[in-house]
Amino acid sequence: MKSRITLKTHGVKNNTLKTHGVKNNTKKTDEVKNNTQKTHGVKNNTQKTDKVKNNTQKTDKVDNNTQKIGKVKNNTGDRKDRHKTQDFFEWTVPRYFPDMFKKFFRISPQSFELVCQLLGANEQLAKRTYRGGRQEIPLEKKVMIVLRYLASQETILGISDRFNITVSTFTKYREKVVNAINDLLPRFVQWPEELDSVAIKFNEMGTYEFQNIIGAIDGSHIPIEQPLECPNSYYNRKKFHSVILQAVCKDDLSFVNICVGMPGRCHDAKAFKHSHLSEIGDELCRQGQYHILGDAAYALMRWLITPFRDNGNLTREQYNFNKFLSSKRQVIERAFALLKGRFRRLKYVSIRDIKCICKIISACCVLHNICLQSDEDIAEFIDAEIDELDANLGENFPVNADNGEGILKRNNLTIELNRVNS
Repeated sequence: MKSRITLKTHGVKNNTLKTHGVKNNTKKTDEVKNNTQKTHGVKNNTQKTDKVKNNTQKTDKVDNNTQKIGKVKNNTGDRKDRHKTQDFFEWTVPRYFPDMFKKFFRISPQSFELVCQLLGANEQLAKRTYRGGRQEIPLEKKVMIVLRYLASQETILGISDRFNITVSTFTKYREKVVNAINDLLPRFVQWPEELDSVAIKFNEMGTYEFQNIIGAIDGSHIPIEQPLECPNSYYNRKKFHSVILQAVCKDDLSFVNICVGMPGRCHDAKAFKHSHLSEIGDELCRQGQYHILGDAAYALMRWLITPFRDNGNLTREQYNFNKFLSSKRQVIERAFALLKGRFRRLKYVSIRDIKCICKIISACCVLHNICLQSDEDIAEFIDAEIDELDANLGENFPVNADNGEGILKRNNLTIELNRVNS
């Protein structure tokens, strides 16, 4: 009996040991769970740390973007708050002496007042009824702004700052004033009616006699920025972009006919052929009773007299005729020199729109004639460097064949002029 009980007791002990083993295993399992939880905690902490880092990076990016935005705002503020000249029109200009005014605007105070009177009646520049808001710029200031632009190579920004206006305001009034000036073109650039008096003045000009001249014709190249459309067509033989101004002038340097806009690549003869003058010139010169003078680039006609082409075998009489003609024809070269010397914007027009360029050039021609009617002293404005710019730009281009009636008339003139100038 005792031995059996003992065995049972040992069985209980063994069971107890097994229970302890289970407990131990349970403890180990708990430890593993705790370790796993700690591991998850570490991972969670790592994830939180990563999130904090990401948020920190995002915050830094926001700060950087904010700084950039602040810089942009500061730059914008700098543009809006840039320094402008105060009271230049209201205070400084009225205190200019006449010679200083003429030097700065390339026009006399008397001519300026006349231009303002002429433009005052134009609808584009008519004073609007004030209904509140910003006051309208006076007409005199609008005209003065455009005159300064035409008279110089000063930048648009510089002129805007000088007159205390924005660039957009300058652009708007430049267009309106230039259009208004061009509306005056039929009045101030017109063919003379009293052809006899013009011919007499031409004949009295210079040393030699040359009867029945009523004008001289030539073309001048106006340098421009490379245009938006067909830039190669405006690239001339002197390797710059230009448009051609064809003009006829009288003995007093005033223009009586202009044609603007032919590409600089064209020869003077082609520009003439595409002008309206080539169609009506004979009628304007009363079927050859009078004539205008041109250089050898033009075709000889009964109303357009050109020199003999010098191929090395000219007679003495032909050589003299060329000399007589040249002495009278140089008036058109002086007219171009005066135009570009007064309105220095024509030395280089930094605009890419051909239509706008042509309007600016024709407006300068109108102002040129208005100033001449005011009997201004022109000596200070004539630019002697202009001739070299236009010299022989199309000398290698073919010209139109001479007209039979023109050849006969030139031969008769050669005989007559050699007789009266001998």
